[in-house]
Amino acid sequence: MDAGLDTTPRTEYPAAGLQPRADTQAAEFVRKYPEYDGRGVVVAVLDTGIDAGAKGLQTTSTGQRKVVDYVDCTGAGDVGLQDVEATDNTVRGASGRTLRLNAAWTNPTGVWRVGSKRLYDLVPADVRARMVAERDGRFSKRAAAVRDAARAGSGEESEARAAAAAALEAAYVDGGSVVDCVVFHDGSQWRAALDTDGSGDLTQAEALGAYKRTGDVGLLSRRQLFYYTLNFYDEGRTLSIVTCAGSHGTHVAGIVAAWHADDAAACGVAPGAQLVSLTIGDHRAGSMETGTGLARAAAAIVEHGARVANMSYGEPSATPNAGQWVQAVAQEVVRRHGCAFVASAGNEGPALTTLGAPGGTTSGIISVGAYVGLEQMAAEYGMYARVRDGVFTWSSRGPTADGARGVDVYAPGSAVTSFPAYTRERRHLSNGTSMSAPSLSGVLALLASAWLRELPDARLTPHRLRAAITRTAKPISDAHGAGLVQTDAAWQFLKAQAARAAEDVAYSVRVDDTRGMRGIYLRNAEDSARVRFFKVAVTPVFPTAADARLEDDADGSRGQQESQAQFDFEQRVLLVARAPWLAVPESLYVGSAGAPFSVRVDATQLEPGRLHTASIDAYDSRNVDRGPIFSVPVTVTKPLDVGAAAAADLGTLSFGPADIVRRFIAVPRGATSVEIVVRTPNTLPQDAAPALFYVHCVQLVPDTRFKRHHVRQRIDLGHKSYGAEGGASEQKHVVTLAVVGGATLEVCLAQFWSQLDRHDLHVRMSFAGLVPVAGAGAELADAGALEPGLVLHAAHAVVRADFAAPMRAEHGIKPAATLNALRRALRPHTSRVAPLQGERDTCLATGQAMYALDLEYRLDTWADSAEVRLRLPAVDTQIYEAWAEDFALSVFDANKRRLATQIGYTDKITLRLRGDYLVRVRIRHRRAKDLDALKDVPLLAEFKLPTPVTVATKFDLASVFTTTVANSGAYRGEFVPRGGRFAVFFDVLGAKLPTDAKPGDVLCGSLSLNGRSSNLALELVVPPAKIEQPKTEQPKTEQPKAEQSEKAPSKSDVDQLEEALRKVRLDHIAKATDAAVRTRLIDELLASSSTDEQRAEVLHAQLNALDPARESALPWADSARLGEPAARTAVAVADQLIALTRAPALTARLFEKSAQSAAEKEQKKHADGARTQLIAALTTKCRALSQLARDDATSEESAELVDHDDEGSEPVASRYEQAAQELRQWGDAAAPAALMALVPLQIAQKQYGRALQPVLAWLGKAPLTAANAAQRAAMADLRDVLLEKLEWTAWSDYFREMAPITHPADYEPL
Repeated sequence: MDAGLDTTPRTEYPAAGLQPRADTQAAEFVRKYPEYDGRGVVVAVLDTGIDAGAKGLQTTSTGQRKVVDYVDCTGAGDVGLQDVEATDNTVRGASGRTLRLNAAWTNPTGVWRVGSKRLYDLVPADVRARMVAERDGRFSKRAAAVRDAARAGSGEESEARAAAAAALEAAYVDGGSVVDCVVFHDGSQWRAALDTDGSGDLTQAEALGAYKRTGDVGLLSRRQLFYYTLNFYDEGRTLSIVTCAGSHGTHVAGIVAAWHADDAAACGVAPGAQLVSLTIGDHRAGSMETGTGLARAAAAIVEHGARVANMSYGEPSATPNAGQWVQAVAQEVVRRHGCAFVASAGNEGPALTTLGAPGGTTSGIISVGAYVGLEQMAAEYGMYARVRDGVFTWSSRGPTADGARGVDVYAPGSAVTSFPAYTRERRHLSNGTSMSAPSLSGVLALLASAWLRELPDARLTPHRLRAAITRTAKPISDAHGAGLVQTDAAWQFLKAQAARAAEDVAYSVRVDDTRGMRGIYLRNAEDSARVRFFKVAVTPVFPTAADARLEDDADGSRGQQESQAQFDFEQRVLLVARAPWLAVPESLYVGSAGAPFSVRVDATQLEPGRLHTASIDAYDSRNVDRGPIFSVPVTVTKPLDVGAAAAADLGTLSFGPADIVRRFIAVPRGATSVEIVVRTPNTLPQDAAPALFYVHCVQLVPDTRFKRHHVRQRIDLGHKSYGAEGGASEQKHVVTLAVVGGATLEVCLAQFWSQLDRHDLHVRMSFAGLVPVAGAGAELADAGALEPGLVLHAAHAVVRADFAAPMRAEHGIKPAATLNALRRALRPHTSRVAPLQGERDTCLATGQAMYALDLEYRLDTWADSAEVRLRLPAVDTQIYEAWAEDFALSVFDANKRRLATQIGYTDKITLRLRGDYLVRVRIRHRRAKDLDALKDVPLLAEFKLPTPVTVATKFDLASVFTTTVANSGAYRGEFVPRGGRFAVFFDVLGAKLPTDAKPGDVLCGSLSLNGRSSNLALELVVPPAKIEQPKTEQPKTEQPKAEQSEKAPSKSDVDQLEEALRKVRLDHIAKATDAAVRTRLIDELLASSSTDEQRAEVLHAQLNALDPARESALPWADSARLGEPAARTAVAVADQLIALTRAPALTARLFEKSAQSAAEKEQKKHADGARTQLIAALTTKCRALSQLARDDATSEESAELVDHDDEGSEPVASRYEQAAQELRQWGDAAAPAALMALVPLQIAQKQYGRALQPVLAWLGKAPLTAANAAQRAAMADLRDVLLEKLEWTAWSDYFREMAPITHPADYEPL
């Protein structure tokens, strides 16, 4: 050991880095001003919810309740309630359980309300996984006991029992339990008790009130430490069970305001602040935020008087600074109600313009990027050496697509802090801009707390706060000048500018001739190829007050104040351009209506391929030292021209920790793909640390999310690549990306922030492209298409499409057209626009009820395990930029069970069983007339095809049809020169379209042309249905006389009329309600029947009338009981029908393999009909005899068959056994009707396993349709009866518990 090496460990942990506050001056600020620690400030946390059991989130530094309210804004925890009456202190719960009530509860009204909720709908995925594992473990022991008992015997019955037990286990799925809820009013408030263990025993349960009023917290699961709180809405008609949708929100809340009295280093930024937990992550959508949740959260911010709101959520947006919700937040929450709204910038960097919405893309919302400092490195990341502080590599960067700066400020993007109790972690390390946003929110709470203490009568607007933190931020490595927030410096700024009313005025910047952009952003080659001139319009945005609305300002005084402030406003502005290639006027007078000014941008001499940024800063001429009052960001990404070679060598690039190199490339028009090859030279020293790199490529297309055209790959350098003699072997990484010709591509390479030592990379890129041009029968998908590409119309027998290689020669052309999905448009069968009735569903701006368009679609699947994606392109795949407030859909099976819910975005759903499904859609908006346009909007259902369809392609037309024509001049696909064109002929006529495809359906897939060019989206429109041609008349041949004599004579009009009338009379037998009328009708029809076939028809109709529930009810069910006289009649009629049909039915068996001639086919048709009638007769006979043969026909539990004589005939029980045997011979013994007819005999013989086995098989594969609903219910009842007989209580209990889940009473609301 080195004698000079100090091996003594440190005496203390660098705990200050667990909750990093030093770099932002927050820790020093609280030490300096201990009473300005957030006291008096409420921070709203819009997230997955705050766990009520988390450490550090129970009280503030002054002992107040930390969380003032828990609100589920999504509605995922809503429970609809219905009134019930109590009997003997019990009520019947919504699940069907009997609930025993606590006698100590006070309910002066006597009104009880009940509802229920699936447990798994209230818990996040990790809790659900643990619950499932525990429940599976418990149940598997019970199921194993059943399995072992079933295998104990021998013989057919034992084998059947073992097979049935195995089938039950194979089909087992844990659906969780149903939580029953009882709600009542105790005279002062609503209260609710939850049956969390499913016992029905609430005699000792505590009834909780609304948390905001009572502070009541309950445990939904003791074992999982999973807490809940309650809210009540709509005058007690809606119970809201509030739980966490994930751990994220608790961690965020801990950063903002955790308070640990015994551990100061673990405290949040503002330990004195209070929080309101606003859950916007929806359990039903995997904790995705929803439009409804966001709208309700905005209203809750206002209701709770939050001064700061934190939102560590977001998604890419196709259009920045647009959408119903973001506008409502900017106008109502920020401007009118004075809440500083903070949002995370996103974790999609390091490339430019990768910001998420709303953070980074929305005016009025403060966007926060992620900073990593030395104290974080020491405490959180286990690094043996430090690197320079700066921006986390993955932090999203600006500018926005419309030129705004994007990131306003940076804050620490990691922390070890509070975590939900259910995770079993007291604290947890997380990083991301999700952590930097609450760090800034905590800083704003400190500043607001200080302001309220020192300047209680002065107004603190969000814009004033924003100006303070951005103008005093510490410079760091951000291309657009955003810095690290500095708390004390911001406070000094606030105090220095406290008396200036102009600090409350924000400025809207619009570049008028660029679609209203908020900055100047020259990205593509044509943007910087010449000198550009712009007109920038600057408009002051004045704060307003909540009580200045016309309806709240009775005497007009508030409106007068605001109008006077606007009248008095003026700014004499000095303008400064921060780059020599910018020219602006020196001064500008700005009144309350704003003012325009001109800008000249000369980017012609800027270095190609690089990023160039600047700004135009505006100063108040009377307060220049204050800093700019507004700025216009200017960003130029002048792209590098790749020339005729369509390739670029970026050379060898050198990197150190956190280094980023950006190159901007002009993608040639006609390019569809790029290949980027990254190589590492073999000069790396052996003692150099390995390194992680990001290769991030982004193209921007107007009104399209950046992630539509981007790729971000991680590559490892140096790992396991060292040579024996030192150095490293060369490594090669290839990155490919589909590109859009003409749009600049950013190629961004970054050494990850924590990776040590220096590394070199050599980067080369090349483009390829084959593009379609218009051809006969083919169409280029336009901008409104779901995917760009080629559309084929199958009405053309052959479709020609022409292709070109516009920018380079292409080799190896081998077209391959594959269609793997079927898209079908469904029209709604119901639609309705109506105002929403819930108290939470009002427009924040107007106070009026929101409107909802409710649509229902019927979705039929033709195969099991159908994979389908449902789309409504007018409103889906949008959240923040959406014109509507919300879009949601749920899919229900024929049992009304909700199988999936998708909100905002849609994804693939697998429907296990073939059947009828209902899709319910809800679109919310504040104006009914805007929804009316969608009342008949089609829903697109895209099914994955079990077998892809291949469309053959040829290079000439003749080859599609024949090989007899040699076309020596046809293109053969080896090579196409630059600028060359070729044609591809699609053999649509020869494609084997799916049998389920209907006219108007679209088959979707892709077209591959060669290995380098990107695949094109391919669609084929299914043509009109084929018209069946009349059969060609065969040449006449001499027929044998016998066959000629069999030819039926043509029927006269009178005969046809008589036949039609007879059919009507036959149908009326089952419909007749008067027994005498039915009897007379039967007698008349029998009397007029001249053939056995006609008589059989009458007897079959009579049996259907006697036993209408033959296909859908158990023999002992009330709906199936015939009564003794009717049963005897049924037996007699069945015997007559059996006698008439047995011989013809035998003929059907003779033709089972083949029926050749027309006469044979006609004979087989009649024989099949006779066989159907015979099976029906045997089925009803068995059912009737089973009833006659039982001691007690009212209960299956005593279904012992009695072999008594029946009026001198053969004993009834014996006749039943004989009929059952014949039914097995003729019919499908596994069909529901046969199973239900045979089961009394099997029960009597204690053949429970043999009876159960086919029942389980049928239930496992029966389609879920409305038509077989009664049949499925009867078969499920039969399963339950047999399980009781077998005393398999594990499975009886399982199906009883699953019943309210698989067969709910009604559809869940959206």
